[in-house]
Amino acid sequence: MKLTSIWELKKIALRNLARHKVKTVLTSLAIMVSVAVYIFLNSWLGGMAIESRRNIVNFEQGAARLQTNLYFEHKDEMPSYENFKNWEIYKEALDNEGYISAPRFTFTGTLFSSSGSAPIMFFGIDPEAEKQVLRYADYVDFGRFVQNGNFEIVLGTIAAEKLKVGIPSRPYRKELEELISITAATYEEEEFIRSLYDVTLVTKDPFGINVDFKSVEGNERMVLKRSASKSDLDRYWNMLEATGRNNVRVNAFIEIKDSLDESDKVYRINQAMDLSVVGVINSPAPLPNGNTAFLPLDILQDEAGMMLEGAVTELIIREKGVPDSRLPGKSESSLVITDALKRGLAAMGLSMPDELGVYTWQDYMEDYLSYEAIQTGMPQVLAFLLLLLSFLGISNTILLAIIERTKEIGMMRAMGMTDGQMVMTYMLEAGFLGLMGSVLGIIVGCIINYPIVKYGIDFTAMGDLMPDGIGFRTTAIFRSSWNIAVIFGSGIIATLLSSLVAILPTRRAVKKPITESLRFE
Repeated sequence: MKLTSIWELKKIALRNLARHKVKTVLTSLAIMVSVAVYIFLNSWLGGMAIESRRNIVNFEQGAARLQTNLYFEHKDEMPSYENFKNWEIYKEALDNEGYISAPRFTFTGTLFSSSGSAPIMFFGIDPEAEKQVLRYADYVDFGRFVQNGNFEIVLGTIAAEKLKVGIPSRPYRKELEELISITAATYEEEEFIRSLYDVTLVTKDPFGINVDFKSVEGNERMVLKRSASKSDLDRYWNMLEATGRNNVRVNAFIEIKDSLDESDKVYRINQAMDLSVVGVINSPAPLPNGNTAFLPLDILQDEAGMMLEGAVTELIIREKGVPDSRLPGKSESSLVITDALKRGLAAMGLSMPDELGVYTWQDYMEDYLSYEAIQTGMPQVLAFLLLLLSFLGISNTILLAIIERTKEIGMMRAMGMTDGQMVMTYMLEAGFLGLMGSVLGIIVGCIINYPIVKYGIDFTAMGDLMPDGIGFRTTAIFRSSWNIAVIFGSGIIATLLSSLVAILPTRRAVKKPITESLRFE
């Protein structure tokens, strides 16, 4: 018998698989699980990375910033004295070249309320321009966004909770009752406020032990109902505002430099402002929700504010009409925006000062991007190791099959089957195992991944357990993504590796003399 046709070898391989159904099924299932887990983890982590980057661009950084080169060199210190004026000219030039921009003045200081104080990062903004470039202004949970000309401020949720301003989201029973006694003037108002909250059944004590606080009078944790209507929340906000709860004071240092020369002396002048909190930000990105505050840029210009006299620390830039789902590409790179700005200024008979530069969101987020690579890389490595373990299982299965079929192998070799054909037969058998497991793994992985792509997983409830987040720049829903290259690539690689792991045990088997194989029992 002479076997030269690859089709005949395939038939032998398939017949071997059919003869050992249990091993075939179990090995295929192991490959299926490994491929499905790898596809799911890769897609989910990739989706979280993409969502985080979108949040950075849409809620925090924009695509790029125009600022002084010295500011960028010392960006970790947020040197507010490294600022520039006449930003309106650069904004107009960018607008003429197809870019929108928003001026900002960033500084740090302390914010005081009637209940305490907290260090805050302040952003002086043009409200309308800010809404065009960034999206956090659409996520004012309570109250409203700031307006030009008013001495008012909007806080992130963390800052608001620390300072106990605005509507409390998770007060204790005693804290709520004290607030009601100050806020409500009638019994109807008392019941109205109580009706906005539910009692949590179980929470944790300071030692991390689950405790049913319903049995401890006054210590129940209250939670603001998600079903509360906007009109009810607006009414509640106005009641709290009337008590003076939302009045705060900004205490910050004005840093002034004589010129843009790095060697010039910096002067620091202490300044204070009284403001009213008009809203609380709760966006999908962590930065606007943190120890941050946004106030109108125009109130900071004279002695009543920060004596800026028209200065800003940056212009946040984004291409006109770009969808929020698209990450900045070549058209929003530093080089392209710089060239566009120079063209726009040249058309106005002006030139771009040497001390100014355009820096992209990647320039600002280098540390985060490195951390993100670690966050997404390690679980994928573990999933890949799981895949390799499956292939070791295939190798073991093939080895056992060869040992069990030693006599059969001797007979086939005696009938004219060459060593190469013998190796090819077992490679095909292992390859079919890998193919079946890969196809099933791709199907299962896609089925599992689909609802995570469409609906995501809501991690909002984990806010108390993980207040610092889990490393990604998102606070609520994590969505997966479709990575077609990984989905089909994992199946191809799994099939090829399955075939390759069969080579070594098969080659060892065919080295035995035919007579010895025929005597094997």
